[in-house]
Amino acid sequence: MNETANTQLIEWGHLLPSVATCIEAVERDSFESQLLALLHQAVGIEQCMIFGCSTSGNIDCLLAANHQLPRVADRLAQIYVGGLFREDPNYVHLSQLAGQQESMSTNALTTMQVKSMSLAYRSHLFGFPDLIDKVSLNVAAKEGAYYLNLYRGPQRGPFTSANLNCLNSLAPLLTSLLRRHYSNAPAKPEQLSSHEAAALAPLSERERQLCLYLLRGHTLKTAAAKLDIAFSTTETYRKRAYAKLGVASKAGLVALCRAPG
Repeated sequence: MNETANTQLIEWGHLLPSVATCIEAVERDSFESQLLALLHQAVGIEQCMIFGCSTSGNIDCLLAANHQLPRVADRLAQIYVGGLFREDPNYVHLSQLAGQQESMSTNALTTMQVKSMSLAYRSHLFGFPDLIDKVSLNVAAKEGAYYLNLYRGPQRGPFTSANLNCLNSLAPLLTSLLRRHYSNAPAKPEQLSSHEAAALAPLSERERQLCLYLLRGHTLKTAAAKLDIAFSTTETYRKRAYAKLGVASKAGLVALCRAPG
């Protein structure tokens, strides 16, 4: 066995405990924190965003995480979901993928397409925090698609070829994890925390139920199925709930309901 192969085995050996923990956390509240831990260990990301794309091309934020600047990550997610996603060079492919069966996914990574980004797009999403590189993974699902985005700033520098090789190797696993968690994660109203109850108090019962499904990892599409209501109705409930709570995205909802400390 050559030296390169030995090095790869050693690197994967270090990742295996994190991979196992991440798999065990699927459909649980701890999944996103374990996924972030795996990605940090594997390639040293500084920011992670996960979006859901419906079959009609609508975008919802499932996860917005920047360990150093969590409020900034939420703001960026709001700007993106608010309409800037239409300027994303990957959006056309993502929306097309959302209308296909999940078996069509290629698990292919997309590197940062600077020349295809408008100045406004880069200024809003990469200017602050200072982000200099991005790698994306589009994942087809039974209903729509998922969009994983990993970022780096000047502190760590651009993703290296070794980082990209690692992510390419992880891509099939990441695809499976995202599908399983966000498509199947059950809502658990009986586990509503006191902080969540206080944050969601202004809502009607139906609005509260929808927000609970979103907090537990569901997309609007799967929440509609769980609540046995039309997708258009869930959109109405979401708009009303977000307006009452003063948030503009799922990331904002998660931040509002996150226990302090």
